[in-house]
Amino acid sequence: MRWTSWLPRSRTRRLSVVGLDIGPDICSLVVLSGLPSQPDSVCCAERLALPEGLVAHGEVLQSAALGQWLRTYLATGDYQPEVAYIGLDSACVSNHLVTLAAGLSPDDVAFQLQAEVQSVLPEYVGEVCIDYVIDTEPAPAGEQGYLVQAAPRPRVEALQRVAQLAGLKALAVEPRHDAAHRTQLNDALAALPQASVALALQCDEAFGLALRAWHDEGANFLPHREDAQHVLRRAWLLGVAVCVMGGAFLAAGFAMVMASAADTQYQKLGDAGAAARAFDAAQKAHAQAKAADERRTAQARWLTARQDLQAQSLQWSHVLSHAAQGVWVGSVKQQGTRWTVQGEALSATHAQQLVKQLKAPELPQLQVTPAVSTTGLPVWQFRIEADLKVWV
Repeated sequence: MRWTSWLPRSRTRRLSVVGLDIGPDICSLVVLSGLPSQPDSVCCAERLALPEGLVAHGEVLQSAALGQWLRTYLATGDYQPEVAYIGLDSACVSNHLVTLAAGLSPDDVAFQLQAEVQSVLPEYVGEVCIDYVIDTEPAPAGEQGYLVQAAPRPRVEALQRVAQLAGLKALAVEPRHDAAHRTQLNDALAALPQASVALALQCDEAFGLALRAWHDEGANFLPHREDAQHVLRRAWLLGVAVCVMGGAFLAAGFAMVMASAADTQYQKLGDAGAAARAFDAAQKAHAQAKAADERRTAQARWLTARQDLQAQSLQWSHVLSHAAQGVWVGSVKQQGTRWTVQGEALSATHAQQLVKQLKAPELPQLQVTPAVSTTGLPVWQFRIEADLKVWV
């Protein structure tokens, strides 16, 4: 006899992604779908005929209009993608080799690389987004090399807005030549129909961008590392909350069980000592649960304080990088929450202008100490000491 199960069968979730290439001459789009293990269908591969004025020379001029146009285009073709991988003109991407001290935390590495790359770029470039990998070449003792790529932040943010207004989640923004290189080395092409592959290769950059959903390697100018840390932090906080609630319920339930057991023993045996011992055990279990809750609360408070301190340090560093005219910052030293800045100014007035700028982070203590010039030149040396405010 064959038994037929009435339980619903689980369906394997399919992926549907967009590869959008914003090139200097043309823009193209490829929609791929398939299982999480490999793609199996090319739904669309076309060169886009965009309205006038949306894109020029690989730069998005009207991100809102382009996003709405792309949303309508996908809806008309009855495509239902969820995520997008977008290509950036490789001409606006710069490459750098930066060496830092070994043993830095990931946050410190990201901060130092951003500052180093920003300092060597011309002022007209503006703020940039970076991504990096560890250099495999040997480095001097105590140092570590990093291969860094940088792209203008306004261009990256414009591409993010395009995906958002098109109803898509942008997972990566990478140089176009990296995407084209992916199509040449990808083994997933064997699982696709040859006719579909031939069609998609006419838009090889967009094809390579879509393939990144199954082979996530290469530069990504979106803050993917920060997003991963946020996911881990939310998971940790959720785990703490679950443990606290579970501990509270466990302690309450244990207390009820012990109280019930004590009552039963008292009724049967009339042993008042057993009831007292059960009550003491319940109190001990409750105290242990309360202590664990306090430890988790202290850890969460410590994490918040460290985040506040880092945010203030980054804000003050940004102010120092745009110091007032007539002021030269010689050295900056941070030890915990203590900051010390030394330098020279043309006059006391110039130094006071720097002090006014440094009040932007709302430092609770800010002291300026004039020092006599050791060179005999008509300059005004100064030393500024400040303590960052940390909320605990």
